[in-house]
Amino acid sequence: MEYITSAAKAAEIDRISIKEIGIPSVVLMEKAAMEVADFVKSICDKDRTDVKVLAVCGVGNNGGDGAAAARLLKEAGYDASIFIVGNMDKASEEMHTQINIARSLDVRFITKPNDNEYNIIIDALFGIGLSRDITGEFAECIKWINLQKSQVVAVDVPSGISSDSGKVLGRAVKADYTVTFGYNKTGLLLYPGASYAGNITVADIGFPRKAFEIAAPNIFTYTKEDIYTFMPPRRARTNKGSYGKVLVIAGSDDMSGACYFTAKAAYRMGCGLVYAATSEKNKELIKLKLPEAITMSYENGIEDALKMADVIAVGPGLGMSALSKKLVERVIAVDDKPVVMDADALNIYAELKGHAENINLGDNFVITPHLKEMSRLTKSSVDDIKDNIIKYCGIQSNGCTIVLKDARTVVSNGDKYYINTTGSNALAKGGSGDVLCGMIAGLIAQDMEIFEAACLAVCIHGITADTYTNDRSKYAMLASDIIEILPEVLP
Repeated sequence: MEYITSAAKAAEIDRISIKEIGIPSVVLMEKAAMEVADFVKSICDKDRTDVKVLAVCGVGNNGGDGAAAARLLKEAGYDASIFIVGNMDKASEEMHTQINIARSLDVRFITKPNDNEYNIIIDALFGIGLSRDITGEFAECIKWINLQKSQVVAVDVPSGISSDSGKVLGRAVKADYTVTFGYNKTGLLLYPGASYAGNITVADIGFPRKAFEIAAPNIFTYTKEDIYTFMPPRRARTNKGSYGKVLVIAGSDDMSGACYFTAKAAYRMGCGLVYAATSEKNKELIKLKLPEAITMSYENGIEDALKMADVIAVGPGLGMSALSKKLVERVIAVDDKPVVMDADALNIYAELKGHAENINLGDNFVITPHLKEMSRLTKSSVDDIKDNIIKYCGIQSNGCTIVLKDARTVVSNGDKYYINTTGSNALAKGGSGDVLCGMIAGLIAQDMEIFEAACLAVCIHGITADTYTNDRSKYAMLASDIIEILPEVLP
């Protein structure tokens, strides 16, 4: 598990380290500059005499990091210069300190850099505190940086990217690399910021553990290694009842695959028994394709299955018929067991909320909307949700868990946030969401806490794509491949 900070949490860790614990700001700045300088050295050829570096610095502390890095590189034998953008009369105390040191050591200051003169540009214009659109000379400078043939190393965050949302604030530096300090930032992982950050290095600059504990960041991500830590254990003396029963209510006459994908994914994740409730026309297909499932027609009612199940997964391929709406209304009333709602169940829920605002889901629910479905649920535009995906994912009525699907899927229960960094556009195929729905339900059935199960399932879902495309085409992957690759991914 890796923690990620918002701009506010990153600033709080910085403040606690300096003001409460007593580490001088300039000490942290010097360590940050050392990390940037060392990274620049690592991407340079061994013959440093041929490398020209330009640190493009604003007048805040981010500029101080850049100026100090240029000075360290110059001391190490590189041809490193500093270009300051902005009014030094408004510079931070630390920036003044770093500029004075650089001048004392004869670092060259540039007033007008030449085009394509530099091998490496250090972007140190703006840091994590930027919250307004960049204009004027700063925007022109960023335009110039992006036109150069240089490799660009951003300090903490590419200038012009919101470190909270990843949104481009007017204009942003397109970096090849970003060296960020202490912890990764949400804006470097969310799009479009992720496409501006390049390869990200998280550098330890000495923030004390105590500062982290006091600030208590509540955003995190998983890596492949976390699967082995968080997958529910399988004990030796057990039977199918030990691993839970999932009821899948999915599929319609024209959507035969949805129920199959959801049910098989639940089984593949390790649950003990799956009841597949689908349309009468689909029953024989499910029996043929997934004989392990107990198959039934939802036209004949689902009350007995609701009682037997430990977890319910509802919605994939269900359609918007009168019967589908009746089924979803019944499931919404469930308050004694976990429910995973996807696809048409969400559309029906949005329609019901349009007629009665007091229809809310409890903390036993997981909903898995994509951006358009979230737009229907919140009556907000897709563009606004894309620009503020963490905010919208945190919108809770009664604490239900939201899995807001995008290129960077975010999961939240209103208190904690998971940002997924696994997977790729190979998953952009019909049926992929049906599989995820079943995966979440399958983990919950094994007594995983609802939020944790949703986070882990999203991570594993992405890792299947990473595994598949390691030696195969992103174009070719199908939803069924996600299920078939799970045995290679799971412990």
